[in-house]
Amino acid sequence: MPGLLTDFKKDDPIDERPQARSLTVRGARYVNAAAKFWPSLIDEIREDWPACSLIELTAPSACHLNREHLHPELALQQGFEELRDADMADVMRECLAEMELLGPPSPVRARLFNGQEEMLVRDLPMDSVDSETFSCLVAWHLEWARVPAAQWNSRAVSGTIRAEDQERDRIYHMTFSLLNRRLSEGLFRRSLSIAPTVKPLCGERRPVEDGVAGAVGRQNAAHEERL
Repeated sequence: MPGLLTDFKKDDPIDERPQARSLTVRGARYVNAAAKFWPSLIDEIREDWPACSLIELTAPSACHLNREHLHPELALQQGFEELRDADMADVMRECLAEMELLGPPSPVRARLFNGQEEMLVRDLPMDSVDSETFSCLVAWHLEWARVPAAQWNSRAVSGTIRAEDQERDRIYHMTFSLLNRRLSEGLFRRSLSIAPTVKPLCGERRPVEDGVAGAVGRQNAAHEERL
């Protein structure tokens, strides 16, 4: 999914950049959307904004994070099964009423920082990610970092991920801080800040030091004041 932050035409070289097809985390191989999204975003930023030290993604959400967000296809399948015997006119009326009440999904706002200096502010393309699918991407981030599900909706959560792209000989270290801020009854603003590093797989096999997460948490606290 090239062009998350960079404007490009179909025949531009950015469209030909090699993409991750899977990530291996603690010996398990993943080929889901999250396993392809995070390397694509980090690779693009390393290529086009090499001075970036922190990525911040923010979107509103009307739902609490839970383990069902790890497998949204199951909820979709259940929805299809429920529609088998449903009256389609009633279903359409309910869908239209819900859209009128809640509105369409919101975009995900990306901000890039070099230290405390803001380098870029841009909404990610809605055909790649929106506020609803963002919850699924965040859920996988927390799952890979082994954050207990009971803590996923805490006001502040932090952790580290070490993910291998074995086909391209890369290790992605993602040290992150997640902020869940209540805006109103049933509405939250979810902000995920990530300090990424990428190293050759053959040259580094050690896990990330836990102490790095605290450093990102402190840097994210400063960014929270701007939200």
